[in-house]
Amino acid sequence: MPRKKRSTADSTDTPDRILEAALAMFNADGSHAVSTRHIAARLEISPGNLYYHFANKEEIVLRLYERIETQLMETLAPRGGGSQSFEAVLQYLDDIFSHLWEFRFFYCDVNALLREVPGLKERYRDLAERVRARSRAIFESMVDAGWMDASPEQLDLLTTNAWIVLTQWFTHRQVIERRRTIQSSDIREGIRHLVALFTPLLTPPQRRQVERLMAPATR
Repeated sequence: MPRKKRSTADSTDTPDRILEAALAMFNADGSHAVSTRHIAARLEISPGNLYYHFANKEEIVLRLYERIETQLMETLAPRGGGSQSFEAVLQYLDDIFSHLWEFRFFYCDVNALLREVPGLKERYRDLAERVRARSRAIFESMVDAGWMDASPEQLDLLTTNAWIVLTQWFTHRQVIERRRTIQSSDIREGIRHLVALFTPLLTPPQRRQVERLMAPATR
């Protein structure tokens, strides 16, 4: 049946409200525990109203994935017109894990979502290549600045391992600690594991700086 025409205000506002509600519910309970009816009930709209904008939950996931793609590439984009400080490069770590926290449902359920959402696997594969290329460029800039001593082969391994830690970290925490939810404390622990990948390659001044940064807080 053709979809009924709705007002411009409703058409522009409701999709965003649906996406925001879905994101909050997916993050809280996991995408598999949330249905389109749950989302509609949260917004106090009819399921038919939701289906006017999104045919099914998979469409909602894909729209949220568009946000993930955009934000992740913006996060990894080159910063500033000239050379960056070592501190500015380290800021990537906080920004990346903030991104993971904002969209934690996706990174917790990524393997299942890639199987179940049509078209997602191909888009995710393309994103992985773009992220790996950008990540390698960041590590190369650290070598060029004299902050890291690494061969091209080491950079390739580092780039791949960093992607694995980033995308599988939450799943690892859930499995090892036998819990369903992810906590904000997992963010700092994830940063520590990512930093551990490249710390041995840093030159002594930068290594000491990172070690001070990652040292447990003392009262």
